[in-house]
Amino acid sequence: KPTMAICISSGINAEYGGVALVNKYSDGSSESTDAKDIRYYSFTEDSSLTEYIPYIDICYKIVDVPVCNETAEYYEKTVEVSAATLLVEDENKGYNNESLTFGQDVDGKVYRTVIKFDVESVIGDSETSYDVNDAWIKLNYLKPSDSETGSVIDRTFTVYKVTVDWDEDTVTWDDIKDNYNSSSPIGSATVSQDQVGGTAVWINIADTVIDWADNGVTGNYGFVLIDDAEGTSSRVPLFADNEDESPSHHKPTMAICKKESVITTTTPTIATTTASESEGTKEVTVTTLAPGSSAFCEARKVSPVDKITVVNNGTICVSEEPIQLRYCYEREPCDRFQSRTPSGGLVTTCKCCLPIFRTSVESFDCFGVQTEIEVDLISSCSCQECDEGNLYEYVTKRSEKRRRDVPLSPEHYSYESGVSYL
Repeated sequence: KPTMAICISSGINAEYGGVALVNKYSDGSSESTDAKDIRYYSFTEDSSLTEYIPYIDICYKIVDVPVCNETAEYYEKTVEVSAATLLVEDENKGYNNESLTFGQDVDGKVYRTVIKFDVESVIGDSETSYDVNDAWIKLNYLKPSDSETGSVIDRTFTVYKVTVDWDEDTVTWDDIKDNYNSSSPIGSATVSQDQVGGTAVWINIADTVIDWADNGVTGNYGFVLIDDAEGTSSRVPLFADNEDESPSHHKPTMAICKKESVITTTTPTIATTTASESEGTKEVTVTTLAPGSSAFCEARKVSPVDKITVVNNGTICVSEEPIQLRYCYEREPCDRFQSRTPSGGLVTTCKCCLPIFRTSVESFDCFGVQTEIEVDLISSCSCQECDEGNLYEYVTKRSEKRRRDVPLSPEHYSYESGVSYL
């Protein structure tokens, strides 16, 4: 039985850079040109001769691909996978650098997958600069497991948060089986029996990532993927691993939809005014932002991350580990304007992009003596009153809590090119 094979042309069709149709036999016979039922066509640009114009049929189906709501100024940020391991029930080891899967295969083996993403690199441990409204885990489906027996069925699986830390080279089934939030699933998806190899499977985990964005990334020990019907055997779906280097295989990723948010402050507006002597009392007007206006003040990370030096009780101390520092960046001006009250008094509003601190206890080497020292680190930034009096009072109060010999004074702040540093 003759069949037609398509190959890249380097000979007769090279002039057009297209493809060549070569007749071959499915029974392994050598190539031949005497097949009477094979019709040869020529290339032509004459649209009236449609019967003789070669074409290629492509079979496909439309699938839903989740995207960020760009009209609402959300954009997609990809989070790289940091670890992934295949776990097998009743085995005292995990399988790294293997295709990921879940469920029970035709041989009765039950699989689960643990996977972890570097979420902190995208929304940090204290998300104050971005709003998140959606998030997905994306897996690259390869094919069903190989087997001469067993069928391919729909497999629905659920994602849970792991509650203990793990290492992809040493983690086992027993390490995870009782250490995940079994009562609080965070997402699920179904791999249909007609899923096409090379396509993506998306699992929505928006609620979890939004919570991390609002309250800080805590307890990020990754996720475990568990089949909803582990007692049912079939050929199981296979997915690309995080160490799969095949060009046509895509490693797991997480997509987060986020946008830069307006950072506001709870500090009340302090207005100054002047009034004529004939007025019995001073009339103070607090001016609010005009509709649609907003200040863009955000905390940005200092790069590269390095060890820091402090003075503690007269001794110079160096942190034992690198510490992430941040600085305040004023992307657009905070409120700086003047207005007048109905009685003619002048109101001056002057706000600057200033830090909000959090206290952290870090280990320092003080000339060979390990010492735990409290340091104030910038956690976020907001538009606050920036007149010298308020600024000096603010810095002085913060300095009183520091274990340093000399408190900071206003000259430690600089306002240059829209950036304020501490």
